[in-house]
Amino acid sequence: MSLARSILLIAVIGAPISCQRDDPCRASYVDVTASSGIEFVHKNGASGRFYFIETNGSGAGFFDYDRDGDMDLYVVQSGRLEGFEHEGKLGNKLYRNDGGMRFADVTDQARVGDEGYGMGCALADYDGDGWPDIFVYNWGPDVLYRNQGDGTFEDVTVEAGVGDPGNGGAAVFADFDRDSDLDLFVGNYVRFSYETNVVCSPPPVERSYCHPDVFPPDPDTLYRNNGDGTFSEVTHEAGITRTEGKALGATIGDVDGDGDMDLFVANDSTPNDLYRNDSADGRISLTDISNEANVAYDRDGRTQGCMGCDLADIDGDLDLDLIVTNLSMEHNALYVNDGAAYFEDLAYPRGIGRISLLDFGWGTRFFDHDFDGDNDLLVINGHLHYNVSEYDASQSYLQSPRLFENDGKGFFREAGASAGPFFAQKISGRGLAMADVDNDGDLDFFVNCNNQRGILVECQGEFLNRWIGLWLKGKSRNPDAIGAEVKITAGGRRQVQTVRGSLSYASFQDLRLLFGLSSARRVDAIEVLWPDGDKEVFPAMEAGRYHEIVQGTGRPTSD
Repeated sequence: MSLARSILLIAVIGAPISCQRDDPCRASYVDVTASSGIEFVHKNGASGRFYFIETNGSGAGFFDYDRDGDMDLYVVQSGRLEGFEHEGKLGNKLYRNDGGMRFADVTDQARVGDEGYGMGCALADYDGDGWPDIFVYNWGPDVLYRNQGDGTFEDVTVEAGVGDPGNGGAAVFADFDRDSDLDLFVGNYVRFSYETNVVCSPPPVERSYCHPDVFPPDPDTLYRNNGDGTFSEVTHEAGITRTEGKALGATIGDVDGDGDMDLFVANDSTPNDLYRNDSADGRISLTDISNEANVAYDRDGRTQGCMGCDLADIDGDLDLDLIVTNLSMEHNALYVNDGAAYFEDLAYPRGIGRISLLDFGWGTRFFDHDFDGDNDLLVINGHLHYNVSEYDASQSYLQSPRLFENDGKGFFREAGASAGPFFAQKISGRGLAMADVDNDGDLDFFVNCNNQRGILVECQGEFLNRWIGLWLKGKSRNPDAIGAEVKITAGGRRQVQTVRGSLSYASFQDLRLLFGLSSARRVDAIEVLWPDGDKEVFPAMEAGRYHEIVQGTGRPTSD
């Protein structure tokens, strides 16, 4: 099916006529896993030996691997550890989207069922041939699968030079040096081995999992894309020299408004990293501004047990604010940007601090779930220790996810049970991947749970407010335009989003952009800053459908 035809097939025009002005007309999030064809059960390899890495779980990602116009799903499995017994294969899974919220397992024919101890994935077209590829980061050597365009993939890890043997915690594809191809950042976690496993015993239990402070950090890695299908490791020469971070989350965004992609890394119980992109003349140059930006620590100057992260404009001022999910008794941090890359943690006054104290947060995402033109917040929770209630009565291993609604000014209120039956479930949530699975203009999602079944959640309901979808097509070796910044004007209001994929925890997101438009029937103007620095303006576009935005077809501008 051609891309142009797929765009026509997924058009949904206007708002449902059954919604009245006094009707809430809101989303309801429903677990549809049983009817979806997705039969994924995560295994963490636990055998009673309390290996530290059993606790983290893994992620998932949505991407259109066969270019048929809908989002397919790749799910990362953890797997076998010493002492764990399991019959048969235990590897990652690729599910092809067959429409109607139905999926088919095509792992074997696609040849992407890596059986390493998996953490997460990044799904991007690293070689610019038009077909998205799969990068898997593991405890142990990472894996790169090259999409061959015929439904199969080839393991090119060795040839590409990206088989980092560390303990992967996050990965981001981005064109840091603006040479039109995608570089690769791999954030590593802690140095763990069977030999270094430690016995930890919080009273009154005889044994539990250790704190990450027990283990030394595993340094991060940055690869520059050589443009020929290979990468060169440039970590230190690019400016990533701090080695105490224990990465579990990473994402990109232009936090200082200078037109290029900066890099944020969420570190577990060590200071977070924010790298300002100062690249020039074909060289990657990243400057650590974590302390001066005020994101290395929480509002009391302490490190937090950070897992997931996301960047988005929450208050309508067109700069990017930051959410970082943390362990229980450490509130989820909400860093609000003053426009000059100085952040202040306002989680408590903005409504998510106190309520998140007993939560153990992992995957997270800003998105406009009610299409009113501002970014709401989804957080997936689940405790690290399955026996936590034995030594802390305030805690539980299984926890409910949370959806926070934005009032338009960056203040949040939990939606609670009104958001649908999924939010009444208690799960061991970890990775969160979001996509418009059924191409109806709202975001559905998949949650990978530690040692439990994965969950596919459909957004159901009717909406008074309108939406528009933008599918950016870049030129040269970054055809998905990862790193493009898009500003729209609709109904007198401006919004901004960035084409990314890596955010949340260990997961990858649908690269198409969805904007809520409130009552506006069209977008009046679209401004795009492409990853290579080109700027274009595109004319008005109608609400209620997806539109392709192709680089080189707009009106060039230097503004």
